[in-house]
Amino acid sequence: MKRLLLVLIAACGVDRGPAPAPAPAPAPVKPATRDAAAAPEEFVGVLAAAQSVDIAPRAAGVVMKLDVATGDAVTMGQVVAEMDPVGLQEELRAAEAALGAATAAHRQAIVDVEDAKRKVALETQAVADGVSARSVLEEAKFAVKRAEAAEQKAAATQAAEASRAQTARDHVGDTQLRAPFDGTVAQRFHDAGNRIEAGGAILRIVGNGGMRLRFAVPPDRAHALALGAKVMATIDTVAAPVAATIKQISPTIDAASGMVIVEAELADGGGGALRPGLAARVKP
Repeated sequence: MKRLLLVLIAACGVDRGPAPAPAPAPAPVKPATRDAAAAPEEFVGVLAAAQSVDIAPRAAGVVMKLDVATGDAVTMGQVVAEMDPVGLQEELRAAEAALGAATAAHRQAIVDVEDAKRKVALETQAVADGVSARSVLEEAKFAVKRAEAAEQKAAATQAAEASRAQTARDHVGDTQLRAPFDGTVAQRFHDAGNRIEAGGAILRIVGNGGMRLRFAVPPDRAHALALGAKVMATIDTVAAPVAATIKQISPTIDAASGMVIVEAELADGGGGALRPGLAARVKP
């Protein structure tokens, strides 16, 4: 606050006593030459697995069993977690019961349409014979329309319940969660006995394939990078810098960092020392 007040006072030209003697003019500064330029700019990056997936159930439920731990190797199709089927089976029984009721209601609606049409035929003949009023015939025709509308609604309800029952059957069949590719368990988010919502991650698997390098570049430097260009990444666990080839350059600026995110594919190097999550210093 004091500094702000002093700045405001100086800006307003308030008289604060005799002015001090003018300071000597500074010596002219010699422009920096290209030879005195700073070292090449470095960007901050992080290693990421080329393949990564969170294993999650399609329906909410309780984790009955986890067959792997963090760091375990897994193969494609291997069961890594199992959901408790009891709750899912109860949902299936309820869905099938609702489907049965909807199917019966639809059948009754079809019968009602046929009965309404039969009454129209009878009233039409009665009007022709002069033994019934035309207004009764018109009411019978409206009854057909009402019955047809009810039948259409019942058909839609039956279709919706059939879809819900099929989804419940699929969920019961999906209680075993499998690895989609060969890889390693990178993280476990839950344990057996935990309740998980639909889509909630139970564990994360990273693939055994190549590594990717993601790094952030200031917007005014992004134009100097191009797809296919080579960069060098210095990683703490690797003795020598590792080359990488730029594969993706984000067309937009990341809102959180204000930077352009670039992704590069690491060349074969570093051996087993490369791990997802390692920090890197990247030079163009």
